[in-house]
Amino acid sequence: MDVLSQLWSLLGLLTVLQNILPAQILSLLHSLIESLQDLISQYSYFDIPEFNGYCGVDINDLYRHVNLYLNSVTSSATASTCRRFSLSRSRSSNCISFTIAPNHTIHDSFNGHSLFWTHQVETVQDSLEEKRSFTLKLPKRHQHVLLSLYLQHVTSRAEEFERVSRERRLFTNNGNASYESGWVSVPFRHPSTFETLALESQLKRQIMEDLKTFASGREYYHRVGRAWKRGYLLYGPPGSGKSSLIAAMANYLCYDVYDLELTKVTDNSELRALLIQTSNRSIIVIEDIDCSLDLTADRMLKATTATPTRRKRSSSSSGYNKDLGASNYQLLEESGRVTLSGLLNFTDGLWSCCGEERIIVFTTNHRDKVDPALVRCGRMDVHVSLGTCGMHAFKALAMNYLGIEWHSLFDVVESCIRSGGSLTPAQIGEILLRNRGSNADLAMKEVVSAMQARILSNGGTEHLNTSIEYEETVTLTRSPQSVLTVGSSPENWDSSPGKISGKKRKAKFFVRLRSLTKSESGRRGV
Repeated sequence: MDVLSQLWSLLGLLTVLQNILPAQILSLLHSLIESLQDLISQYSYFDIPEFNGYCGVDINDLYRHVNLYLNSVTSSATASTCRRFSLSRSRSSNCISFTIAPNHTIHDSFNGHSLFWTHQVETVQDSLEEKRSFTLKLPKRHQHVLLSLYLQHVTSRAEEFERVSRERRLFTNNGNASYESGWVSVPFRHPSTFETLALESQLKRQIMEDLKTFASGREYYHRVGRAWKRGYLLYGPPGSGKSSLIAAMANYLCYDVYDLELTKVTDNSELRALLIQTSNRSIIVIEDIDCSLDLTADRMLKATTATPTRRKRSSSSSGYNKDLGASNYQLLEESGRVTLSGLLNFTDGLWSCCGEERIIVFTTNHRDKVDPALVRCGRMDVHVSLGTCGMHAFKALAMNYLGIEWHSLFDVVESCIRSGGSLTPAQIGEILLRNRGSNADLAMKEVVSAMQARILSNGGTEHLNTSIEYEETVTLTRSPQSVLTVGSSPENWDSSPGKISGKKRKAKFFVRLRSLTKSESGRRGV
């Protein structure tokens, strides 16, 4: 009782002194008490306010990183040290965000040391606003070693968590890049992944390793003095899976996708403005690059202006005016449209380094129609040929659509593929999708029938007793018509798959399909 009475007497004395003493003296006493506590305490304290400065306008980026970091560790055992969390979810996302409740503390560990985060929330006097901050408590003896390394760990962990958890967007240009934001977007929710993609496992693994190496290569690109970007050229027939591969790449890296429609871009200046407005960690896609614009016309017009004497010789017979080329080229420059030079600077010029961690993807159905300058090394670093399905890709489609890992007709399908009856993933997927309500036998029989029809449409030479010549190359093949080439250049296209490259080997496949019969008169020589 004596102790309690003395305590109450001390509290009463402090209350009287607080009312009597001036505010300056009370502030000085408060500072002295805090200094005494700092000398006695074994910990150091660091405040991280929500805003920088006194005006409260500039957001403190470190505060945002700490908030993301603590959100990422709430799923671990560290979260058990905090008794209360605040939960929230945005309207456009399905992810639930965790935040430490006001004036609560959570424990963390780093390099064998214990650290504590406290979420401080104070109400501003005579206002409805709140002053938020995080307070970091760490051992005083190790603060010089721990503080810098731990904050770097917090920042990297927060950036990774933000990249994975944020909602990805699909952008397209609206034709107003010169005046306002040139992009409009919708949520990107394409379901394609590398697990569901109809690719041979070796090619799939090679692409994933290349993407992973690129995404983690910030220090490497800076050290060698190159812009942190990478170019992919995807080419193949319609329905070979080019768009699905782009979606799988975006989902694998958690990148935004910018679908650039060149026909909506008025000139090279607007093209540069669109590039500046793209964000880091994104994939910029130009589909059907050979059809978007007549870029080869630039070279043709320049050629006509460079050789007037050669044109003059044939002007009498063809009616060609030697000044026509020069006037057309001048009209092309003055009319204001995207030129080949502008697109080259977009992909590999000085403006291409205005952002980081970007992937530029060109797609085309005909690689030979693309200007060689667009796809040389340094612009399109990786060339991926997507053709018809191989056996592994077909099994992946059968598993995705029918849920089967084996079927008695798989051997027949493999024989048809070797005989030239392979189909694109889109063709096989449409057949399987159409028969999803029936049993697997009907779907497989229809696939075999379509492949047999493909063999007959090719001339009927690759069936029954058929001899097929193929070339062994050093390039990894996904299917009979699909390859991935790293560092390919147009001058080496003649040695790429589909052309003669490496040592030839002949192999004979004898395919006997009872359902296929054809008379000798209908055969055509190979």
